[in-house]
Amino acid sequence: MNPWETPIHKSGCGVLGILRKSGAGKIPSEQALTAIECVRYRGSRLGAGFASIDLDRGGSAFKVKAFVDSMETAELVDKLLSERQGIRIVERGYEDYDPGRRFNTWVTWVKGEADTVSQAVSEINQVLWGERIRGRIYSWGRFVDVFKGVGYPRDVAESCMLAKGGVEADLWIAHTRQPTNSPGIYPVWSHPFSSHEWAVVHNGDISSFGANMEFLLMSGVRSFVGTDSEVIAYLLDHLTRREGLGIEEAAQLLCNPYDNLCPPHIRRLITRYRGAQLDGPFTVVAGYSDGRDVYLLALTDRSKFRPIVVGEDEERFYVASEEAQIRALSPGARVWTVEPGRYFLASLRRGLIDPGRDSLVAAPYLGNDGWDGGIDAEGMDYRRLNDEIRRRVEAGERRIKVFNVRGQRYLGVGLPPGVKLEIHGVPGNCLGNFNEGVEIEVYGNAQDDVGDTMHAGRIIIHGDARDVIGQALQGGMILVKGNVGNRAAIQMREYMDRRPYLIVGGRADDYFGEYMAGGVAVILGLGVKGEPVGKHVATGMVGGRIYIRGRISEEKVGLQPPRQDVERYLKGLLKEGLITPQTYQKIIEEGASFKAVERHLTGKPLKRIWRLFENKHTKQLEIEYRKLTSEDIELIKPALTEFWKTFNLPPNLLQQTLNQEYTIIHPR
Repeated sequence: MNPWETPIHKSGCGVLGILRKSGAGKIPSEQALTAIECVRYRGSRLGAGFASIDLDRGGSAFKVKAFVDSMETAELVDKLLSERQGIRIVERGYEDYDPGRRFNTWVTWVKGEADTVSQAVSEINQVLWGERIRGRIYSWGRFVDVFKGVGYPRDVAESCMLAKGGVEADLWIAHTRQPTNSPGIYPVWSHPFSSHEWAVVHNGDISSFGANMEFLLMSGVRSFVGTDSEVIAYLLDHLTRREGLGIEEAAQLLCNPYDNLCPPHIRRLITRYRGAQLDGPFTVVAGYSDGRDVYLLALTDRSKFRPIVVGEDEERFYVASEEAQIRALSPGARVWTVEPGRYFLASLRRGLIDPGRDSLVAAPYLGNDGWDGGIDAEGMDYRRLNDEIRRRVEAGERRIKVFNVRGQRYLGVGLPPGVKLEIHGVPGNCLGNFNEGVEIEVYGNAQDDVGDTMHAGRIIIHGDARDVIGQALQGGMILVKGNVGNRAAIQMREYMDRRPYLIVGGRADDYFGEYMAGGVAVILGLGVKGEPVGKHVATGMVGGRIYIRGRISEEKVGLQPPRQDVERYLKGLLKEGLITPQTYQKIIEEGASFKAVERHLTGKPLKRIWRLFENKHTKQLEIEYRKLTSEDIELIKPALTEFWKTFNLPPNLLQQTLNQEYTIIHPR
């Protein structure tokens, strides 16, 4: 039985991408199914699908695939195609047929120019999408093939003959769950969505949907199924095929990073193609072929409100919602996270083009260290595994080992104080939530949301942890030898004599310590090149202390106002004669950050700019770069000593670390 066969709750769409490297064998469809089924609980019975790209498949004809409700509709599709000047039908027929289905797949192979076929597809879809839905052309490309329907991934794979690995390709993407803004009752609404040689799957909600549709309407796209995911495929196709942008330029444009973080040429593109920018929470996985190469692209929104991890082994690149999906296919893969507002890009010919982050540090996967009479989690869903752990605790066991863990959620939740849980593998989301005194030790990486609302106990992670670790952490200690993702220590707090600690040996991504209200968070940056934190550290912080070894840029602290807002305000002060041109120029040269403003403004101008920006962007924080005082050492040394002892680090390195300078952040 598949360990994820029975869905318990919905947790956002599941997405997947797999690309082979040059020289490696093609990827069987069965492996894409295995990986996307790992997150079956993210899906629903209302939609799933797969898309493949294969260079060997490409000929001179486009494979036009349409859902049709009858043979009459199929003949209408062919009639409208054949009437278009410049298009010639080569072959036609049902790909598969089941009289019990509302829609079946009709395939027509045509020859013609891409722009001509594109326009024909748009106009035919307008005809089919009338008062009643008669059908939909959902794929037309020489290298791309799309398989989708109503159901879970396994249902779709079995109906499309993919479940037994019968189809091989250079690249696969997959999705589970119906898309946003759709009822999901017909396969026309299922992922993936495709346009020409692009295919896209998406998790999130595109709030710029209306603006994106208007942009596409002005560009000649006339028919939409009404979901925000579809427009992403159209945008990528339009920007690369019609506007001539490179894949990386299109990716940067769609990611919509904060304006003050964009290079000048991207800001110019934003001005020209503002209607194409995506906004809202999203993770996008896309496949593309230009006829010479095959590309795997992943996009994240600038706040990274949807999960995504990427990975690599000797033969493939991977993109997934959860690390367990990658481990199901490649237990030893190197896995890391994409930074907010960034993109990951790899190709069959060129290899890794952009890893999605500047500092690529990934903890090694530790895996199992041998069998010792513990619980073998292979093939167990999270309910069975948690039931078995509780059964052993009720029988009197106080130290429990679990092997072959791969994505099972809620481990350690609800166990009594004094129990030690030793986990080998990759535990799923919500590890140790509401911990009241359990010790959990993970020999491997951990997925999202570790130690949420934890009150006591310890959680030890020998690898990396992903997003939102230590949310509302109120007591106890979390030790991470490697790196943490977005929003670590968010809403961390302390109550009376309970002071929580989060110690990170490597680096942290954006929004570390967001809305922090108490406790102590330390980032050591051991083995990290460059600054060990991302953007917006301590945004909204009202209590507690953050210690970061080394100096970090002041612009990384808080949510900085858009540069153009600061420039406009400073120009106003300049016109009023409240600042000099020299002061204006110095602030601009120093990044137009809050700290630059503070350094060069005093009195009335400073008060006015703080009133304008403080509530909108950040609270005033104390940022010090200095050596630790005796009070600092008294506060953090016991926790660091525990960190050193737990991970068996050289003792002399601890004293060296305490003697170095730190960036220390706390509220004024």
